[in-house]
Amino acid sequence: MPRITLKETITKEIDIPMEALYDLIDNLSREEREDVLNRLKKESVKLQAFKKDKIESILSDFESTNLYEDDFLKDLQDGLQKSSTYTR
Repeated sequence: MPRITLKETITKEIDIPMEALYDLIDNLSREEREDVLNRLKKESVKLQAFKKDKIESILSDFESTNLYEDDFLKDLQDGLQKSSTYTR
C-alpha cells in the first residue's frame, strides 16, 4: 500500500489505499499526469530487501492490542507457519 508523509508540527505516515491513489490520479490534469509519469520514469523506485519478523513477534503485536480472540491468533500462527515465507 502506498504511503505518504505529511510534515507539519508532527510528522505522521498514513497508508493510502490503491483505490484512493487511483482517484487522486484520475483527478489530475493532463499536464499533472505527464509530470507524474516523467518523474516516475526519471527517478527509480527505491526497493528494500524484505525482512521477515519472527512469528512470535508478529503474534505478540496482535496480542498486545487485545482485539483478537485466541482462535484467531491460533489460526494466524498456523497460517504463518505454513506460509511460503516461513517454510523456505
